[in-house]
Amino acid sequence: MYADTFKQKARLKTLTDEDLIQEVAKGNNDGFDILVDRFKLRLFNYLFRMVGNRDDAEEIAQEAFVKAYIHADKYKTIAKFSTWLYTIATNLVRNRMRSKKRAPRMLSLWGRGRDGEEDDRPIDLVDPARGPDETSNDRELSEMINRAIGKIPEKYRTSFVLREINQLSYEEIAAATGLKLGTVRSRINRARNYFRKIVEPLLEKGVDF
Repeated sequence: MYADTFKQKARLKTLTDEDLIQEVAKGNNDGFDILVDRFKLRLFNYLFRMVGNRDDAEEIAQEAFVKAYIHADKYKTIAKFSTWLYTIATNLVRNRMRSKKRAPRMLSLWGRGRDGEEDDRPIDLVDPARGPDETSNDRELSEMINRAIGKIPEKYRTSFVLREINQLSYEEIAAATGLKLGTVRSRINRARNYFRKIVEPLLEKGVDF
């Protein structure tokens, strides 16, 4: 029995994301666990950049996964699973922002101190194999980049993050956001201009991007 279960999980791990969500639609919970493992960090980081709050990002990520699980039978193979998941998450972010009836907060991918206060530790994972000097530089660079991303207007930030951070294609971003392809390209270009204007002063100070 155990051997059969082990073989089943091993087989599932070889499947594509698209095949796995179809397994989930058939009632295979193990397939969904694998999808969560594959996407939980990427999805969380995307949401954190969008909403600027760790608790909100975690809550929305969980809700996105729940919706993906419940509606697995509605998944269409004409889109990549990642595109479908980001579509769900992006819609949840929009709904959250509408419900709060206020502009999105400025963002920073910082961690939290022991007392719950924000400190200067980025949440991005650091390669443990890198030396102390390299790790320190990585954190400083991560902090600067994420501050710059946070200053990009939300209207343009969504497409920018999906493209530059999550590396979705223009077509996938259009599918995830419901925007026309030309609009996606325009918003990414505008976001890049915002980003350059923000980081240029840092470059002049000798910060290596």
